Amino acid sequence: MSIRSVGQAWRQKLSTAWRGEGVVHTRALPAGTLGISRTLQRMTVRLAGQTLDVTVRQGTTDIDLIPMLLRRDGEYALPTEVQPRVIFDIGANIGMAALFFAATYPQARIHCFEPLPENIALLKENTQPFADRIRVHEHGLSNVDGTFEYQMSNNPNSYGGGTFCGIGCSADRKLNLPIRSVAHVIAETGTSPIDVFKIDTEGSEFPILSGIPEHLRRQAQAYVGELHGLHDWEVCQLLTDSHQVGVRKRYDRGCFPFIAVRRDLCQRQRRAA
Repeated sequence: MSIRSVGQAWRQKLSTAWRGEGVVHTRALPAGTLGISRTLQRMTVRLAGQTLDVTVRQGTTDIDLIPMLLRRDGEYALPTEVQPRVIFDIGANIGMAALFFAATYPQARIHCFEPLPENIALLKENTQPFADRIRVHEHGLSNVDGTFEYQMSNNPNSYGGGTFCGIGCSADRKLNLPIRSVAHVIAETGTSPIDVFKIDTEGSEFPILSGIPEHLRRQAQAYVGELHGLHDWEVCQLLTDSHQVGVRKRYDRGCFPFIAVRRDLCQRQRRAA
């Protein structure tokens, strides 16, 4: 495995292949590539029998997404009973989740929603090999339409992170970004039903979920993502009538992963076992 031009702090994260997957090559790209001021890192990654090129911002938390998401047992892995044909990737960031879904579910069409311009540039670059199945929407989703204040993360290494909710953010680093109603977007794109919703939106999860028409919300095969300490239990309560909800919550962490799988699929899994 060749790992070059990566800072020492990141080497350990990338130095181990998993189940025939992992980073096999990396090289630096000059500042200004894709119109981004930071130096970029282009990495060749093996996933689900495929070789993918992914581009991240060097020296940022972008690189953490590779071992976290681009593996069969990564954070957004779903039970085998879930077989999506339409996926909404809400909070798509730079496209790692979209690449995972595209490689894992070759029959699926994926809609990526991301409002931050610099993230959009990397998102488009990273998902280009699957352009026939991945569509990038240059806005966020919620239960309303409009332009809202977005505050960047107060972690200087989280260069592409931020929130519309004012949590973990820097008050002096903000901009106005577009949001669309999830119900309007579903109607306009004609994508009903949506089989999987991936939602990682730094605290905006509940407005997004509550904006999905109820019959479509109940019909979805699965939800997966992260909760961030705002209306977390309301999210779980909203899903629990139709889905089995699981969370991994530490008492000292405000951010934690969740998954919700439609109840009939859970019952099918138990019968098979």
